[in-house]
Amino acid sequence: MKKRIRFANLSIRYKLFATYLLVIAIPFLLLLFIHLNLTQQENKEAAVYSSRKMLDETKSYLEYKSQAITEVLNFISFNSLLQTSVSADSRQFEDVNQWHMEALRLSRLVNQFRYNEDIISIQVYMKDGLAGATENTDFLNMRNYRQTAWLQRFTAEKSAFMWLPSADVDAESGGGELSILRKIPSANNIREFDGIVRARVHGEAMHSVLDHAILTPGTSALLFNEQGELISRADSGRDLQYPVQEINALLSAGEETSYYDENYSFNGQRHLLGLQHIPNTSMTVALIVPYTDILESSTKARNRIISIFLLVIPLMLPLSFFVSASATKRIRQLILHVRKVKNGKFQLAPLPANEDEIGELTHNFNMMVNNMTGLIEETYSLGREVKNKELNALQAQINPHFLYNTLDLINVMAIESGSREIKRVVDELAVFYKLSLSNGKEYVTLESELQHIEAYVRIQNMRFGNGIALVLEVPHELYECELPKIVLQPLVENAILHGIMEKEEEAGTIRITASADKGDVRIEVIDDGVGMDAAALSAIFQEKSGGGSKGGGYGVRNIEERLKLSYGVMYGITFASTPGSGTRVSMRVPDRRTGTGFYSA
Repeated sequence: MKKRIRFANLSIRYKLFATYLLVIAIPFLLLLFIHLNLTQQENKEAAVYSSRKMLDETKSYLEYKSQAITEVLNFISFNSLLQTSVSADSRQFEDVNQWHMEALRLSRLVNQFRYNEDIISIQVYMKDGLAGATENTDFLNMRNYRQTAWLQRFTAEKSAFMWLPSADVDAESGGGELSILRKIPSANNIREFDGIVRARVHGEAMHSVLDHAILTPGTSALLFNEQGELISRADSGRDLQYPVQEINALLSAGEETSYYDENYSFNGQRHLLGLQHIPNTSMTVALIVPYTDILESSTKARNRIISIFLLVIPLMLPLSFFVSASATKRIRQLILHVRKVKNGKFQLAPLPANEDEIGELTHNFNMMVNNMTGLIEETYSLGREVKNKELNALQAQINPHFLYNTLDLINVMAIESGSREIKRVVDELAVFYKLSLSNGKEYVTLESELQHIEAYVRIQNMRFGNGIALVLEVPHELYECELPKIVLQPLVENAILHGIMEKEEEAGTIRITASADKGDVRIEVIDDGVGMDAAALSAIFQEKSGGGSKGGGYGVRNIEERLKLSYGVMYGITFASTPGSGTRVSMRVPDRRTGTGFYSA
């Protein structure tokens, strides 16, 4: 029995060791077996498929490039101006001025297609016309080239286009440059032609496409025309002699536009050969991939798997042997408690902690949960307490100077005027403080705040001789928007006392606007008072009391903190002011309206 208990306590290490050994060794052996028997064939098929796709893509892109060039030549050759000009009587162009005018007209036609970056230049060979009188680099007399091989061959062919190396037309052309020839049909008989349009194309235009098709170091991409002439090639710089005529004959023998051979023999080696005819041209693209390159990728993958297997097995043995069974159990317990904390349950019994690394992790987790619980409770209580105390302080300290001055005004008016004016002041003051208290509510509607400001301004106008104009530009649908109470009155008070009343005439206008803005409500208090300079603006939120601060000190700071406590740090107030022009205070609060779908508690 003791041996069984002892085995139960210690054997998990050996069980884990054997499990890790099997878990790592068996998949590697299976992977190696599968690779040797199946993956190698799949890699071959994948390489063949990739070669076919690359050949199709290369064909498509060459078709796109060639079509762009042929469209240019078609447009030029079918232009009635050019068709008439190439066969016109050359004697009329013996006049230099007439020659230059005609050359200018044709140049405008030809050069408007120079947007194609692949085209170096466009030349026109004319049966007659202005080239019959005088040639230049752009307009050539076709009669002067009647004995050239390229013109005789092009004339004998029925095709309207011919692709060939530029060296066949002009021996001085750069290496790799191509020429595309297009017959200009006769204006009287479309089966005959009176001229030729030649587009000289950068050799890199086609070579870059072929170079993109190079899949492996031994791959070759070839482009040749109907006559079996090699127009362009990309083969990693290797100088090989390709049987172009033989390759061209493979596709020309039938009516198919493509040809594939996975067992093509070239230079005594097996190759994958793919051919694609490029539509609307006389060109064919060929892709030649050595089978040694295809097998090399499979061989490298096999050797890499074996190397990884031989490297992992020695490292795995000592690591798996020292795995502790107790660690697994304690980690599971720790994970369970972490999930409870993640779901918001912080009242947990502490986990037992040993002196090892897992024990230290468990101990730190217990301490973290306790600290988080205390901090959450402390932060909640402190936030509620600070907000309530500041609100109470604001309600208890609503500008005692204002209350004193108002009462003094009542006294003066009682002596000098009569009961009617006294009653008016007392009524306004009653409305003001009734709205200020708001039955103890922390949040009021925007309409209530505006009524509070109106009562305040009416009282101030009695004091300052009706020098303050209040303009409210608030849409009726925003009246039900909720916000903390007494957040607008301190701003209006600052606008009056530190803005308008500091003007020489002691008169001005306060405009209050509100608008919905992406789920929020933007409220602005704008005055045309004396304004503030940059130093006063930067000190607004740093004032500790409202004593002599131009920004209103305590009231402004209190509003800012209440908004952030209520809605988050993205909400608050901002100031913009220009000395001598006035001040604009912007406040942003969430769009929460009572009695509508906009409100969320």
